[in-house]
Amino acid sequence: MSWSERVRAWCDPVFAAADCGFTWNDSVGPEALLWEAEAELFAARYPDSGIVESYGAEQWPAPCLDYWVYVESRTARLSVEGWDFAEPRITLTGDGDVDGKAIAAEFARILRVDLGPGAA
Repeated sequence: MSWSERVRAWCDPVFAAADCGFTWNDSVGPEALLWEAEAELFAARYPDSGIVESYGAEQWPAPCLDYWVYVESRTARLSVEGWDFAEPRITLTGDGDVDGKAIAAEFARILRVDLGPGAA
């Protein structure tokens, strides 16, 4: 498995547990990973996120909400819609399992997903 496939294997369960209709988007290049949530499901699950207000009544609902991992040299920058905080950065090791676990743990923290002991 490639690095990105290993990272995805760690992150997919987090997005599934968030229960917002997240889907994998494989149309992006090798420097990024992208999952997309269904906007209305996300807003219902996270009413305190401020996502509806951030788009405004004229632009809501959005077609989808993007959850990106941008690979920048030896760092992963996570960009997420629906929350008002600085973009987390994770130092990468080059090992897809180690990096995937760290990235998945950060997404789990953001989405308030508890995967139980031994998980990400």
